[in-house]
Amino acid sequence: MDSTLKVSRLLGLHYILLILGVLTRAGVDGHSWVDELTCASGPFFTNTPVKGYIRNFVGRESTQIDTETTFRILDLSSNQPVCPPGRTSPGQNEPSFPKLMATPGDLIKASYLENGHIWQTLAGVNGPQANPGTIYWYGTQTPKADRDIASVLKWTRDGKGGDGEGVLLEVTPFDDRVCIETGHENAGEGRVGGPCHSYFRLPKNAEVGKDFTVYWLWDYTEHFGPPKPGYIEWYSSCMDITVVDKQTARDKAKSGKERRDAQLLPADSAPVKGLNRHLRRRQLYNERQTGDKKGSLVSW
Repeated sequence: MDSTLKVSRLLGLHYILLILGVLTRAGVDGHSWVDELTCASGPFFTNTPVKGYIRNFVGRESTQIDTETTFRILDLSSNQPVCPPGRTSPGQNEPSFPKLMATPGDLIKASYLENGHIWQTLAGVNGPQANPGTIYWYGTQTPKADRDIASVLKWTRDGKGGDGEGVLLEVTPFDDRVCIETGHENAGEGRVGGPCHSYFRLPKNAEVGKDFTVYWLWDYTEHFGPPKPGYIEWYSSCMDITVVDKQTARDKAKSGKERRDAQLLPADSAPVKGLNRHLRRRQLYNERQTGDKKGSLVSW
């Protein structure tokens, strides 16, 4: 083969690989979603927690987990649905990945993997001004299949913002200051390999017998540092929580052969780590004030 042709082909392959690398970094860098939900207080907060999942979750073992679960949002206008296609309405395809059950006022813990978004930032791989982003939790009991992200972002903590059909539940950093991808624990002091956690509270006035829809919105716009004007990059996960009364919760929490030995855990057992520790402290304080948990062993 002519040496010139060999070089041109090698250069062509080089550029193809370079382009693929750039596209891969730009297109799939944001692969994170809510893997599971559990209760961090209330009747379902036991040593064998009842887990819940996002709409139509396919599980980590699925080869389609990335494409089925990652939903990238580049437009925050009313033209942009807040939930991905096939998940705009409540539904769970797999019985093994049900909705979470909770009671009004329960603290909910969400788990998700950082997938390099934190350790790469700490290591400077994404640039000195990189930011793994912020998580916004919104909720409503009037879900709509055509709900757009612009309307959701107008909701406020007092429930009076926007169309008044939802509420801002909590705002937390993506990085909880504890989690890290397994194998990269040395990226920062005090890091523990495993999933990240973010907390929000189910409203005390959530209607029993009716699902409460929750939107996990992750602003990942500054993952390489301050972006160009007008650029945004968000991701979302949509999920539904079945709201039950406390007696029903106690019965269900102990039902089933595998849960026969379930024991209710004290509120102090929930983790008080990282940037979400203020949520735990607030929760412990509220429980002591209302008498839900007497004789706490922990004092803040």
